[in-house]
Amino acid sequence: MAKLTKQQYKLHNEAEELLQQATLTYDEKLFVYNNWNESATSINSQAGAFFTPQGLAQDFSLELIEDRNIIDLCAGIGMLSFFAYHWKDCNVTCVELNPTYVEVGKKLLPEANWINASIFDYKTFGHYDQVISNPPFGKVKTGIDAELKKELKYKGSEFEFITIEIGEYVADYGTFLIPQGSTPFKYSGSQDGFIDLRMKSKGYNPYDQEPSRKVQKFLKETEYNPIFNAGIDTSIYKNEWKGVSPTCEVINFDWKNLYW
Repeated sequence: MAKLTKQQYKLHNEAEELLQQATLTYDEKLFVYNNWNESATSINSQAGAFFTPQGLAQDFSLELIEDRNIIDLCAGIGMLSFFAYHWKDCNVTCVELNPTYVEVGKKLLPEANWINASIFDYKTFGHYDQVISNPPFGKVKTGIDAELKKELKYKGSEFEFITIEIGEYVADYGTFLIPQGSTPFKYSGSQDGFIDLRMKSKGYNPYDQEPSRKVQKFLKETEYNPIFNAGIDTSIYKNEWKGVSPTCEVINFDWKNLYW
């Protein structure tokens, strides 16, 4: 387990106490989301999994299609789904492998349908309007079945790309939070950490950079055409992650050409 500060342990323990209550208020749930520390019970760095900061999860909800059926892959304790339900009136299904996270998530978002399973069980999940995810980043041990791996178009090992492709098989539209190096554009953190979309009219184009080889490989093998987000600069929340400070991007995929 990662070493936490005394203050982090104090807040984590307070969150644990709240979770013992039969029900929690909206504000108490937000306290748990912000202070229940995943590193207190597991070594998240080994799995590449870290919970989304609250502010970023709220911004992420700008990309959600209101009043739809949503599935959250690698849901953690459900931060993204929390705002999908409370802010966008969505029906939410959360898929999470870690049983401890599922137990906490059920207390914070009992309105969701929680599935304690691997995303590789996607053929049992049904179909949804939109898939969302803040998946583990990078090359992590997945335990994916060799036969299932053969069925995927993407033949690499980056877990965020695997998650995106699985998203296609369970939803019409997808919105993902992934590392900036795994996207074909660079937006977050540019121009001292903030870019107004009006800068596009002044010649700024987030797609100007050449995609990395791994991105080119993923897009070539899947033939996906990613969609830029609504202008979410994730770098604003870079120091609000627990244990890491990643530069990410929000990226969309319209597999059925329904919304664009």
